Amino acid sequence: MATKTNTKAKQNRADTERRLIDSALDLIQRNGVLAGLNLREVADGAGVNRGNIYHYFGSRRELLRAAITHRFDAVVKSLIAKRRGVPFVDRRLQTFLETDKIQDSQLRALLVVDGDKTVDPIPRHEAMLSALRQDVIDGDIDRTHDLEALNVALVALRRGYSIFRRPLAARINTNVKDLDERVATILRTWLEAMAKPPAS
Repeated sequence: MATKTNTKAKQNRADTERRLIDSALDLIQRNGVLAGLNLREVADGAGVNRGNIYHYFGSRRELLRAAITHRFDAVVKSLIAKRRGVPFVDRRLQTFLETDKIQDSQLRALLVVDGDKTVDPIPRHEAMLSALRQDVIDGDIDRTHDLEALNVALVALRRGYSIFRRPLAARINTNVKDLDERVATILRTWLEAMAKPPAS
């Protein structure tokens, strides 16, 4: 009997946590990243008492961190499945152009601005390095390139562009779709050049 009660309690907790995370992400999507999280609105959206947020997450920051992780993990699984067998350059361009959909960069930047020193800017660093090593084996990247620096450059470009793409498009008097295409052309040239050794 105690096992059934424990299992039910764990299911209830997991369900409440999921609803709080979903509510937080919905609010961020609706109000924008910098509007912050109103914990009363998060709790109301999840249909629970505000005290549950502190009970399950401890703080607003931990709730935000859990929401980022939850969304990032779900999207990464989907992207990995879709990109199996896609050539290096096309795979990287697809990743670059789809980053704005989940606001991962904006949310992580929000935590950094909030003073969180534990934010991981490259949560899948080792897996990404492994994929780059496979790209070397496949002949898409010359073996003499610094793969760690390449990974950091790709992540920095993707995250920075994701955060600023709309104001950048406005700044040069174009729309986001046009800017995406133009930047993708530049990025394609750069990625294709990775098959050759770096210039001395």
